[in-house]
Amino acid sequence: MAHGDLQAPVRKHVVILFCDIVGSTSLGEFADPEALRERLARYFDAVSRAIWEQGGTVEKFIGDAVMAVFGVPNTREDDAIRAVRSASAIHEAVAGLSAHGERDDQQLHVRIGVNSGEVFVTHQPDGQFSVTGDAVNTAQRLEAAAGTDETYIGDIVAELVRDEIVLDEVGEIVHKGRTIAQRVFQVAPDQNRALTVREPAFVGREVELADLAALADRSAARRQGWLLTYVGDPGIGKSRLVRQFASGREDRLRVIAGGCDAMSTGAFAPLAGWLASLADDWQLYVEQLLGDESTAVLQRLRSAVGMSDAQTSTEDVVWAAQAVLAAMCATSPVASVWDDLHWATATQLDFIGRLAAACRALPVLTICLARPELFDVDEAWGGGRKARVEDVEPLEYDDMLALAAERIALQTGDIAVTAEDLVDRADGNPQVVQLLAQSAAAGGALPASVTQLYEAALDRLGAEERSMVEAAAVYGRRFLAEPVSAVAGVTDAAAVLDRLRDRNVFELASDGDYRFAQTAFMQTAYRTMSKRTRITRHSALADWVGEHRDTVRTDSVALIASHRQRAFALLEEIEGSPAERTALQGMAADAALESLLAMQLRGDPGMPDAVERLLDVLPVGDDRHFEAAHAGCDLRTRVEPARWNRWLDRLDDAMGDDPTWQIMRWAPRSLAAVRSGDVGLEQTREESLEILDLLGELDEVDPLAVDIVCNLLAQAEADLGNFAACHQECLAGIARARQHGRTAIERRWRSFDIQAAYIGQTPLPEVIADARTLQEMVSGQRQLWRTATAVLAGALASTGDLGGARSLWHELTNSYAEESPAERAFELQHYPQLLLAEGRPQDAARYSAQRASEVELTSFAAALFGVAARDAIFAGDLAYAVECCRQLLTVELPPMQAYLEDSNSAYMIAVQCALRGDRIGAMRQVEISARVDRPDESPMDAAAMHTMTAIIERLLGDDVASAAAADLARETLTAKGATALVPQVDTWVGNADKLRDSAA
Repeated sequence: MAHGDLQAPVRKHVVILFCDIVGSTSLGEFADPEALRERLARYFDAVSRAIWEQGGTVEKFIGDAVMAVFGVPNTREDDAIRAVRSASAIHEAVAGLSAHGERDDQQLHVRIGVNSGEVFVTHQPDGQFSVTGDAVNTAQRLEAAAGTDETYIGDIVAELVRDEIVLDEVGEIVHKGRTIAQRVFQVAPDQNRALTVREPAFVGREVELADLAALADRSAARRQGWLLTYVGDPGIGKSRLVRQFASGREDRLRVIAGGCDAMSTGAFAPLAGWLASLADDWQLYVEQLLGDESTAVLQRLRSAVGMSDAQTSTEDVVWAAQAVLAAMCATSPVASVWDDLHWATATQLDFIGRLAAACRALPVLTICLARPELFDVDEAWGGGRKARVEDVEPLEYDDMLALAAERIALQTGDIAVTAEDLVDRADGNPQVVQLLAQSAAAGGALPASVTQLYEAALDRLGAEERSMVEAAAVYGRRFLAEPVSAVAGVTDAAAVLDRLRDRNVFELASDGDYRFAQTAFMQTAYRTMSKRTRITRHSALADWVGEHRDTVRTDSVALIASHRQRAFALLEEIEGSPAERTALQGMAADAALESLLAMQLRGDPGMPDAVERLLDVLPVGDDRHFEAAHAGCDLRTRVEPARWNRWLDRLDDAMGDDPTWQIMRWAPRSLAAVRSGDVGLEQTREESLEILDLLGELDEVDPLAVDIVCNLLAQAEADLGNFAACHQECLAGIARARQHGRTAIERRWRSFDIQAAYIGQTPLPEVIADARTLQEMVSGQRQLWRTATAVLAGALASTGDLGGARSLWHELTNSYAEESPAERAFELQHYPQLLLAEGRPQDAARYSAQRASEVELTSFAAALFGVAARDAIFAGDLAYAVECCRQLLTVELPPMQAYLEDSNSAYMIAVQCALRGDRIGAMRQVEISARVDRPDESPMDAAAMHTMTAIIERLLGDDVASAAAADLARETLTAKGATALVPQVDTWVGNADKLRDSAA
């Protein structure tokens, strides 16, 4: 409305820009007034020009500040974009002024605030106008909050420009004089970075969102960790639900996100993206977060993601990741998100599940997203304490209508279909609605099926866009822009990526990588490529990763192996030429072996899968089958017997004509047969020696073949009690490994040797020194570390360092967070040494019996019951010794190991004979025990035998003979270095009186 020639005041929604010089007071402190005026005039001219060029109006100058308005007199739909572009132009113009002739101490810098809102506009007779309102004040507050050379914008402006301007979120700011915070963003300095594209509106899911929020609140309040798994079809809204949940909690929840990928099969492959989401430099972040404790954590994390060859294990990596989460939880609850779990391998699921379990006492919400195929890998996933599995159901009809209407409104082309048309075809799937809307906008009829829908969407892409999508589909759902762009061969990769993000084909991941917004779109792009094209692109990506290993955040060795193997498998499917098949098979085998060796060096739990991948690509007769055989032998106790036997059958098929394999093929099978008792120990020893003689007659023998046979021989020698011979085999194995540069093999031989030395003739001080050395060598490989630590603790206890021993036992038992009792028993068998040194033989007996009841290996169970019976006798408790032997009789030993029943009950029967006055019977039982527990090879066993003899002689009434036997026991223990056990001998022998009293 106008009043005469004067336009009437109006309310308008406008955009306000407020710009001010930083440090203006000091700028004029020593300047000549005329010089300062000239400089400010140039400044005002430059700022005004930047505003005018974008269609804005300078409303006023306030000192050296400038206020501009966009939207007066006429409103444009892009006023917010114009204002922000004007701000960027002002920064450039001011920088240009400073670059031309200004002294360093006189250079100009500005800060800018941009805000939008309703104002009251009054017009003056001269055509000028003025605006008043809260939006003006807020723009000035934003400017005051900004840093030097920065532009801060309000939340409304951010919503209007985010499709065109790259923004960084600052967070919520409570401006001076205000009580309600404003969400503030900064115009990113790097405008070449990809934009954050607006995603569809969030509709429905109110119940799921409220439930997730309630669980998060409970987790934070009670400091409880939960494992929550959302399961649903592709595009149903799993990821969107979690993003919506997280978007409302930025100030009170830290989100870390990782994911699984079909091409990344390493046990810890999902961890790479998870770590990258911590910070741009996650290693520096962890170092600053944990301080002095970061060294051990970083060692394990670097190894897990392939940045180091240091040893690791699932337990180690779980411990390290949990340490990071625990430190983060000191300031905020954490959501640990794992996407695409349906692509996870069994070892990846094991890692993620264990990490979730390790965080049960922390305010960590572990959120996993998966399709129903997840349960084909692990049908029991998501069960247990503080764990839930939720199905994400299709959206309700009304919610889908709202979403379809929004999608139609956002399309640039005319759409001749209704929201109801889209919903009828979408089956409650939000992603499908979006693609249907794009399809209709392109002028096509609605596809008859979802498959056709995705194929039609692909067909609508330009040549460069489609090439980029196909190259990315070969890489995986999450991908780096550089290798994919190189393989796609596009001219302007950034522009192509932006266009694909505009179409919601790609989206930015939290760590700056790209990922497919829709899994089904990626799978369609991969499926519709010819296999020949896939082969070319898999090979090209492997080449690129191989040339740029340092720039790939995940395990580059494993990634190369996956692409090489896939290329070769596809070539087999299309029956490529023999020459090409040979070439690709060779590259696949090289990569698979490199991956296996890297995993072996760091103790990666995914090694069983790596063995199979190597067997899949090795040519028949290739000597590298011995690598697979050797790795398989190391893993024989960690895989199911059926899987182990399948490996051996494949090795027989591939190496049947190889002379070395023909001679030694029996050895790998015997490693398992010896343990199970299906093959006798003497037979195994003799046949191993014979095989080694035959191998020695060949002109050339793979050292790994020799190593496999020597491992079998050493095992047989140890089980026979020939610890000196076992020690010599271990020394030869260590030397062989060092000669060929095989660090992982050397570590295993050293672990074997330290156990033989502990039982054998090596003095305990030497055992302690060697065990400490081994501890350091295998600090990142949990299983070998446990063995070294158990031996060290037992040796320290025997030498009298009870505090050091107990500290190590505490550390050792704490490392068994998730293992079953059967998995713990092997190392924990040494704990009774501490109890004996502390004068607690009764507790030692009960501890051994408990471990015996938990183990699955029958020969080991029999030995533990025998030890328990012996220690019960040392305690003077005949009844418990009899009970241990009764339990021993329930162990179902195979025929080849039936003798263990007699040898492990011999001491108890010897005592019963002595109580009856049967000297001959008692001594015969001591001899039976000595046939297995070799006193000539083991000082510890010799000391036990002499002590038992002293007890028997005392029961028989010959105190002189008893004292002589006790002296021998003490001398033997002293020579071994077990000084803490020496004074216990008298107590054990004296407890013979308790045995006599109990039998009376």
